[in-house]
Amino acid sequence: MFTFAMTLPFSEQPYPLLSWLLAIAAVIILGIAKSGFGSGVGIIAVPLFVFAFGDPTRAMGALLPMLLAADILSVIHHHDHVDRHNLRVLTPGTLAGILIGAIALFVLIGRPHLGWMPDAWTGSVAGGGGQTHANIKDAAKQKMEMVIGVICLLYVVGDQIKARYAPQMKLKATWLSGSITGFLAGVVSTIAHAAGPILTIFFLGQHLEKRRFVGTAVAFTLIFNTVKLLPYFLLGLLVPDTLWPGLFLLPAVPLGTYLGLVMHRRMSDTVFRWSILIITAISGVQMIWGLDPIKLLHEAMSR
Repeated sequence: MFTFAMTLPFSEQPYPLLSWLLAIAAVIILGIAKSGFGSGVGIIAVPLFVFAFGDPTRAMGALLPMLLAADILSVIHHHDHVDRHNLRVLTPGTLAGILIGAIALFVLIGRPHLGWMPDAWTGSVAGGGGQTHANIKDAAKQKMEMVIGVICLLYVVGDQIKARYAPQMKLKATWLSGSITGFLAGVVSTIAHAAGPILTIFFLGQHLEKRRFVGTAVAFTLIFNTVKLLPYFLLGLLVPDTLWPGLFLLPAVPLGTYLGLVMHRRMSDTVFRWSILIITAISGVQMIWGLDPIKLLHEAMSR
């Protein structure tokens, strides 16, 4: 069965206070991004969460309930501005993408030991003849950091290419375009909670009105984040060790969504968007090259 100690979250980290600040900032930014901009810029919450936890696999599991909470509150704010046609054309491809993403995540993680399954079911190795779960987690950490970092940089580059060469390009929400977009969103979201950029391109390409853009985006992410609960549970990512921090971070979700709603109504999108793009690019470089700020700070202070 699961072993779980009721300790304060992040107490095992070299600098717990810094981890707390990063995690709270990630949740607030996530709420702002969801309620204010319909995701997309919320991709920055992923590397911040990874830095806070020091382990991508734990961070991915802990972040999913935060995403769902932000989705629910954001849908409440924007429920009357949902483009149902977009939801219909996106959903079939998304379900297929979540399935493929779950398989890819299984490959990235290896064969995690699931407390509710016998070792024989998961292929976990108790001793000397093969990879231990600790070794598998170390390898998964490096792979997932690389994937998330690349996604961050691709988002920034893609955004600038579109702004420069095709600012007026308009897409149509057909079954073909919706299936392709949904599939890519499902795969990327399952692996790294980073489907926002894909949805942003799809909705911005249609020139949706701002409130309809946000309302449709949050309604859609609520659907596929709910579906993702099943593969995340089966892969052992939703366990007490990852869910426990969420109880402490949950109060930051309504704060973030409220701030996002205020920004949505009053703030210029340009300043906020450029700030997030710059931070996202820096975080992507950090994760690709394995530059964990918490680890670097710990090493510097230990000298």
